[in-house]
Amino acid sequence: MLSERVMDFESFEVMDILAKCEDMERRGEDVIHLEIGEPDFDTPKPIVDACLDALKDGKTHYTDSLGIYELREKLSEKYKREYGVDVSPNNIIITGGSSLGLFFAISSIIDRGDEVLIQNPSYPCYKNIIKFCGGIPVYCNFEEIENYISKRTKAVIVNSPSNPLGEVVSKEIFKEIYENVPYVISDEIYSGLVYEGKHVSAIELDENLEKTIIVNGFSKLYAMTGWRIGYVISNREIINAVLKLQQNLFIAPTTFAQYGALKVFDDNVKKARDYMIKEFDRRRRLVLKYIKSFGWRVNNPVAAYYFPDVGMDGREFSTKLLEEKKVATVPGIGFGSVGKNHIRISYANSYEKIKEGMERIKEFIEF
Repeated sequence: MLSERVMDFESFEVMDILAKCEDMERRGEDVIHLEIGEPDFDTPKPIVDACLDALKDGKTHYTDSLGIYELREKLSEKYKREYGVDVSPNNIIITGGSSLGLFFAISSIIDRGDEVLIQNPSYPCYKNIIKFCGGIPVYCNFEEIENYISKRTKAVIVNSPSNPLGEVVSKEIFKEIYENVPYVISDEIYSGLVYEGKHVSAIELDENLEKTIIVNGFSKLYAMTGWRIGYVISNREIINAVLKLQQNLFIAPTTFAQYGALKVFDDNVKKARDYMIKEFDRRRRLVLKYIKSFGWRVNNPVAAYYFPDVGMDGREFSTKLLEEKKVATVPGIGFGSVGKNHIRISYANSYEKIKEGMERIKEFIEF
């Protein structure tokens, strides 16, 4: 018999939908992917070349469980450059993707029965990881966070820019959060994909990292989803806890992938990154134009995704849309109760494919 904690674990619906779409495509059906939050771009060539060079040079053995020093040093320089904060490389640990970093972060501070606040709506995996670690996920509204605090509140997960809303948490809201909770786990995986305004990092509110755990990675900004390279930044006590988990569960992050990731800081890779950001913004504006023409209610995201209210049950809408028009989206209910009549639309596909997908949606709702 399976363990209760695994039985209580929900599947990740986005990946279930992707698997269904791939099965449809194997049968020859033309599916437009607006469901998966994965850049359609290939990883920039200098990163790939650096990884290949590392393989050829025999960099196929274990590294320090913290990750290679050179990569941690580059990340330290990045935070100094972008946020004006000194972060020691010893306050950074490289992980096998930001999702693993998130699991390590939650595991490090949560005891059975502790409550962890998450935004309604929010990334579906948060609640599963919290429950797996023995915690209790509590959906909340960040603007009224004091109303959700209890004696058992241990942490809040802030995802900014957010999945699925695409909104950025302001410095004022961040201050409110810090005044009310013992720990802030800041998921900043979309921090480089802000098209309007400025991203606020948790480190700007807590430079000494006394109650902050930052989780980030390279997947979204550098089209490196399959590389599974992320990192955690925090105080030494928490980093040491994460280190113990890493040593016992995964030993160390993939060596040659780390050497590939080192290249993200090179100027030629920055040019490729900036091109991708510009193209994502063009696609974002295209999707917004269609959504407004449909008469759907939606926030105007400055990053990441769209989460429109489609005026009916989002799961029914998403299922029928895929069946009848071969356009894949994600039902909003999986992100939280407020998403019942919503769907999530990703614009991480080509401009032409997105346009075709939105035209199919137009036909679907006008039928």
